[in-house]
Amino acid sequence: MALVLVIPHPVAHAMDLPHYDLDSLAYMSTDIVIATLSVSSKRRFTAAVTESLYGTLRPGDTIDTLSDFLGFFQPLENGQRTILFLDRRSHPASFLYREASKSPFAVPPSGVYMIDAYEHVHEYYQQNNPGPYVAEGYQFRWDTKVPTKEEDLALPSLQDVRARIAASLKSLQTIRPLLDKTATPEDVPALIALLDARSKARKACGWRAADALVERLGTQLRSLNDPETALRGYSLAPDWHSRLDFVQLAGAGVDKNVSAGRVKYFLETLSDSGKDLSLRIASIEILLEVSRFHSGTHTGPSQWLPIDDLRLAAFAGDIQSTALLIFHDDSQDGRLRGLCLRFLPLDQPDIVAVVRQVYARTKSEELRFAIEESFLETSDGLYESLSPPGGPIASLVIVAPERSCVAKASAGNLAFLAKYHEEKDFKTGAGRQFVLTSARTGQRFTPKISFLVGGWGSERTGEIGFELSQPLEVPVGEYTIATEYSRNGEVLSTGHKLLVIVSDAPEGRRLSVK
Repeated sequence: MALVLVIPHPVAHAMDLPHYDLDSLAYMSTDIVIATLSVSSKRRFTAAVTESLYGTLRPGDTIDTLSDFLGFFQPLENGQRTILFLDRRSHPASFLYREASKSPFAVPPSGVYMIDAYEHVHEYYQQNNPGPYVAEGYQFRWDTKVPTKEEDLALPSLQDVRARIAASLKSLQTIRPLLDKTATPEDVPALIALLDARSKARKACGWRAADALVERLGTQLRSLNDPETALRGYSLAPDWHSRLDFVQLAGAGVDKNVSAGRVKYFLETLSDSGKDLSLRIASIEILLEVSRFHSGTHTGPSQWLPIDDLRLAAFAGDIQSTALLIFHDDSQDGRLRGLCLRFLPLDQPDIVAVVRQVYARTKSEELRFAIEESFLETSDGLYESLSPPGGPIASLVIVAPERSCVAKASAGNLAFLAKYHEEKDFKTGAGRQFVLTSARTGQRFTPKISFLVGGWGSERTGEIGFELSQPLEVPVGEYTIATEYSRNGEVLSTGHKLLVIVSDAPEGRRLSVK
C-alpha cells in the first residue's frame, strides 16, 4: 500500500502542498536517509547517502531520480545535507508528469528536512499558494530572508531529530499491521481506539497540515461501507477527503442511490436527539461541506447557501426544515444549532425574524456568536440590527475543544479559543487583550497570556488559541473572561464572555469552568 502523493513540477505553483508530521512521514517511508545533494546547472539532483536511519539503503548509495520531487523545495543547493523520507513502493503516475512515477523512489509531500551548517534541522512548509515548500526561517516570495545563526540554533538539533525518528519508527512497529491490512468489521474497535488516541495526541495542526495515520484510518473505516462506523471515525478526527467520500459524486458510473442513501442517513442522524451529539454534529458538518461543492447555476430554494448539488438537491426541503426545527429548539446544543443556521435562507424575511427571536432569548453565548457571524456575512446592517454587545467586532471565548489544533494547556491549566469577526467597514488598528472580570466585585484583570499552537486568521475573521500564564495572580472566585478591543485608551468592543472559576491548588491558581 502506498500513500504517496506524486506532485508534478508543472502544477507546483497551482496547488496546496500539505505538510505531514514526523509520524506520518515515517509511516509513509520505506527508507529514511541522511544524504548530501549534488545539483547540476539544470537543477537536476543526485543524492549521495551518508547515513541510513531506516530501510535498506546504505552509505555510498546514490539516487539520481528525485529531481521531479526535490524541485519543489527551496533552498536545496549543491552540497546541501538533508534528511530524505523515501518510498520505494509503486506509486501512480501524475496525469501531468508521468515520468515521476518511473523513479524507484518517491518523496512524500514535505518529505525533506534540511540540515544547516550548525547541525540543526529545518522542516519545509508551503508559505504561499502558488509557491514551493520553503525551509523554516527562509523567505523567497517578496523579499529574500535567510535565518540568523540564533534562529538556526533555536531549531531542533540533528541529534534530537535522529532520536525522534527512531522513537517514531519504534512506536509504528506495533500498529503497522493494523494500518496496512484490509479492514474487516472485527477490526473496528481497534481502528476506532487508535483513531481516538491519535486525535487526542494529534500534532499535525495548522495551515495545510496533514496526518497520514488519520487519513489511513479514515479510509479503512469508510471501506467497510457502514455509515455509522465511518461517521464515528469522522467525529473523532476528520481527514481532508473524508467529507466528500461519504457522499459520492453523482455520475461517472457512481450509484446515485448510494449517495441518496447516505444523505438520508445523515438527515436521520441529525434529527435523532437520542443519537450521540458528536455524530449529529458530524452529520451536519458533512452535509455543509458537500453543499459547498454545488454545481451549475443556482436553482435551489435559497440564495443564502445553495444546496442544488446533485447529491443534495432532492433533499433540499428536508435539510432546511430539519435545520430550522433544531435551530428553533432551545433544548438543543448551541453548537449544533449554530451549524443548522448555515442552512437557513437568510434572504427570506420570515427566517430572519425567527433568527432574531432566537438571538434575543437564547442563553447560549456560542449560538449568539454564530448568529452574529451569519448576519455579518450578509451585511453590517443586518448584524447591527441585533444590537450586539461587541459593536464593530463580534467575538467569543470558549474552552478549546479537546480535539482541536490548539496545543494542550500545561498541567492544571485550561486552553482557550478566542473567535472574532469584524464588520466590513471596521477600521483596523485596535489592540486586543483578554480581560478577567470578577463576578462578585466587578474588578478587572488583564493576566499575562501564552499564545498556543493553533488558530488562523484572515482579513476580518479568525481564531486564536491561548492560555493564561502561571502564576495567575488574581483572587480566588468566579470570573468572566472575554476579548476586549481598544484604541487610544477607548474600549471599542467587548465580546461574549465565558464564566471561569479560579481556585487554589498546590501548583498555584487553578482554572475550571462550570
